[in-house]
Amino acid sequence: MAVEFEDWQDVKVAFEVARLGTLTAAAEVLNVHHSTVLRRINNLEKNLNARLFHRHARGYKVTEIGAKLFSTAQQIDNSLEQLHNTIAAADSTLRGSLLLTTVSGFMDVLADVCEQFQAQHPQVQLEMILEQKRLRLDHGQAHIAVRAGPRPDEGDYIAQHLTQLTSGLYASQRYINKYGMPKSLQELQQHNFISGVAGFNAAVPYFAWVDEHIVAQQIKLRVSETSEATRAIIKGLGIGGLQQDVAAQYANLVPILANELSWPTDVWLVTHHLVHRTAKVQAFSQLLKNYFNKDHAS
Repeated sequence: MAVEFEDWQDVKVAFEVARLGTLTAAAEVLNVHHSTVLRRINNLEKNLNARLFHRHARGYKVTEIGAKLFSTAQQIDNSLEQLHNTIAAADSTLRGSLLLTTVSGFMDVLADVCEQFQAQHPQVQLEMILEQKRLRLDHGQAHIAVRAGPRPDEGDYIAQHLTQLTSGLYASQRYINKYGMPKSLQELQQHNFISGVAGFNAAVPYFAWVDEHIVAQQIKLRVSETSEATRAIIKGLGIGGLQQDVAAQYANLVPILANELSWPTDVWLVTHHLVHRTAKVQAFSQLLKNYFNKDHAS
């Protein structure tokens, strides 16, 4: 039966262990946690139904089967390096398309950077892909990702911390005029709320909080996109979560129990090492870093 690799990243990680000899050294080079390296090796050996390493106190030594696999992996690595050089040479000018992926609702955060990029590099067409599921940068689905949450740990990706954004609960003045201002956590149970649909909430901290602490009958609207939740809050349909920077752009929004409820979230700039140093990626990345360093320094 032919072997099907569930995740080629497992091969990459195991190859680094074979090359360097220890989990710790591989984890450092790949910029991931030690446990991630071990998990990927175990997953690959289980998938192949073969032992690739002899475990010793001083490190990992490849088996005969492992040596065959990693010999092929070395050829692949060499080919990718050649591809990297080809891409870099072909993309040394600021032309064509630049694909940026992030989650719904982040356009309010990134709009200023996009405007700066368009003004400085008019020959580049900026395409923004708003997608909750993570697109594969290693498959060319996007050039740059702006991600919120824990640090991405894919081995071939380069993750740089951009900033920490804080979210809170908000309501429109129209809603407050109609239903009143809640003055305690207990009074929140008397109000209408906006949350996310099932399967979407775990990635959005304020949606998760609403689902955990507010009775289902008080959640009057569920949406699959945070941008639509923003519109619903502005229209007065209920209380909901928003990033503070986004909420500040709307004069009619009022913070709700800001001292009691807030959710900090780390934001990451993510690129793939094959395109990380190309002109377009570097130009946009630098604008992003400058923007957050200037306007979000604490």
